[in-house]
Amino acid sequence: MDEPDNPVTEAVKSNNIPARLLISVTRRLFIALVILYGLSLTAAALLRESIYIVPLLVFASGVIGGFVGLQRRLKDLTLFDLELIAESWVYTALSPLVGGVLAFLLFILFLSGLLSGDLFPVFLPDSNSSSESFLSIFEQHGEGHKEYAKLIFWSFMAGFSEHFVTDVISRFEGAAVKSLPLAGQEESRRIQR
Repeated sequence: MDEPDNPVTEAVKSNNIPARLLISVTRRLFIALVILYGLSLTAAALLRESIYIVPLLVFASGVIGGFVGLQRRLKDLTLFDLELIAESWVYTALSPLVGGVLAFLLFILFLSGLLSGDLFPVFLPDSNSSSESFLSIFEQHGEGHKEYAKLIFWSFMAGFSEHFVTDVISRFEGAAVKSLPLAGQEESRRIQR
């Protein structure tokens, strides 16, 4: 008795290389995502009272966003890119890891107040914060549950759409360049001419 036609089975049986690569990459992404999710839950349980729990969840949300974004872009990748991802765990993890780093950078922008508004989370210093070290930046808390929900959403978006954070960075770069004394003098000279 013949089995009904299944597109995945047909792609594997045929010599349709792009379809087989897509299936292989999708499996890799799923395995990596399940492992990451399990590690995140374990770390969250172990670090429940730690100042590192929020940065860890920010990073994990960015990585998950990176996985989802990569999965969404798979059909647009070249055959060469698909082969690289299918054959290398490093290439499989590269985009999601960049998503995690960008999510963490976005978190730092929120904590610093450089990126603010109604759509973005607001953080307040902990009342028991006594440290003056670098780690004191993590001794902050959201004003409420909505702030953490916004943080997780934007962390996911940082991984999902890497261009979002890089565009924000570019805007800060442009503003910083314009605020330099030389840039202001050159601008006033152009206006006077």
